[in-house]
Amino acid sequence: MNQRVRVTSPQTRLALRRRSDATRRLNRLAGQPQVDRSAIDLADAERALHRQRRLAVRTAAALLCALAALLTAAVLTPGRLGWAVLFFAPYPVLLALAAFHVRRAERIESEYCEGD
Repeated sequence: MNQRVRVTSPQTRLALRRRSDATRRLNRLAGQPQVDRSAIDLADAERALHRQRRLAVRTAAALLCALAALLTAAVLTPGRLGWAVLFFAPYPVLLALAAFHVRRAERIESEYCEGD
């Protein structure tokens, strides 16, 4: 009689139930419809994931190129202006790349969610 049994405490079960109830409540408050788990198309989810991964690789490559360009500009700029380039310029570049990445990732996700 070697049968595996999952043992959880009542507190764990209660916490898991509260978390799922809280998630349902938050979705209802946010106006998001309940997602039927059986209605999710796994093939579309895979395609969206692959496209978002490619986007992440492209964004990381753009970040490396931008930082290399900033470092080159800092080296070529004389004196304290080079330090100013290193100190102030990366933040707007990072913000622009992050905004572009998030906007594109959400667009990719919405393309696959619109079919529902």
